[in-house]
Amino acid sequence: MRRVSIDNLEPGMTVARSVIGLDGRALLNQNTMLTEQYISGLKKLGVGSVYIKDGLANVETPEVVTRQVLSSVASTLNDSLKTFSAGKTMNIESLKNGIITLLEDIVRNPNVLIQLEDIRTFDDYVFFHSVNVAVFALMTGRSLGYQEGNLVELGLGALLHDIGMITIDPAILNKPDALSTSEQEQMRKHPEVGFNILRTYREVSTKAAHIAFQHHEKVDGTGYPRQLRDKQILEFAKIVAVADTFDAITSDRPHRNGYSTTDGIFILQKMVNSYFSPDIVEAFVSNVALYPVGSLLSLNTGHIAVVTSVNRINAARPVINVICDQDGILVRPTIKINLNKTKEVTIVKRLNYHETELIKAKIAMGTHLHSSNAIYSEAANA
Repeated sequence: MRRVSIDNLEPGMTVARSVIGLDGRALLNQNTMLTEQYISGLKKLGVGSVYIKDGLANVETPEVVTRQVLSSVASTLNDSLKTFSAGKTMNIESLKNGIITLLEDIVRNPNVLIQLEDIRTFDDYVFFHSVNVAVFALMTGRSLGYQEGNLVELGLGALLHDIGMITIDPAILNKPDALSTSEQEQMRKHPEVGFNILRTYREVSTKAAHIAFQHHEKVDGTGYPRQLRDKQILEFAKIVAVADTFDAITSDRPHRNGYSTTDGIFILQKMVNSYFSPDIVEAFVSNVALYPVGSLLSLNTGHIAVVTSVNRINAARPVINVICDQDGILVRPTIKINLNKTKEVTIVKRLNYHETELIKAKIAMGTHLHSSNAIYSEAANA
């Protein structure tokens, strides 16, 4: 299973994971075979990518939070923002209950890491983005030792961190080109707007409201709207800043495709001590699979492997199945190796979409099988 850009979808491909809309219903169900009409419909809806089945990596990816729960909380948030836009009072209690539901799923799956590059439509971005940020913030807070009361407070602030966005023209949010100076100025107002909205609600704590105000501040003082520095920024806001950035860069947007979770981690780490606090990034990254289940890896031996499971304790050394060499010659039977138990086999890199397609093409053209060699036999038995 792998994520494929909408522009690279072809009729005949099979959907590996249902594409879910804001109302919680499937836009396309798992195992649906794509047609020109389906692809065209997804483009009209603004879907940026779809998980498809390939012959190489059809491995089920575990979920931190079920898609049903994610959709339910997103729907509650959507209803709340519509209520606010209509001049009525949001039901903060229902949003808190949503956070508790998210937290219950996270606690229920303590060993599951973040590893799916998400799928959502551009129009739904604000809602699903906010829910994802809440999930990421809750996981990070748990890693930092937060207790339930603080986690719910953190999660609520994370869920509502972009509430100021509702005052921005959707055409600006979904603009495929670079924003003009005036449009950038409008975008930079949303933290203060969001804070002013949230502080009118007694059920929202001051710290939770300040998440909206401070989530674009940077520890080196170059952020906005107030150019706060390191210790002037609440830890809640620092957590949400990391979660917000990670979800933004791994999501498909009108002007670009999302980065992989692997690349997303590297980008966050490069921002340490300028944008983010190192302890917050470390806590966040401890919850992310560097090499997600289903991804293809190039090994030091010249072979290609698919990730079948990830160990939270050492996510950089997953369990893999060696499937072929770089010429597309298959290894049969495939060889299962726990990289955490061997030093002989190492990962060179994760394959990108185009590299994966090249391997598939080589496999399709080849007819020979490649027997395992001694190093793999030894590693497999480790």
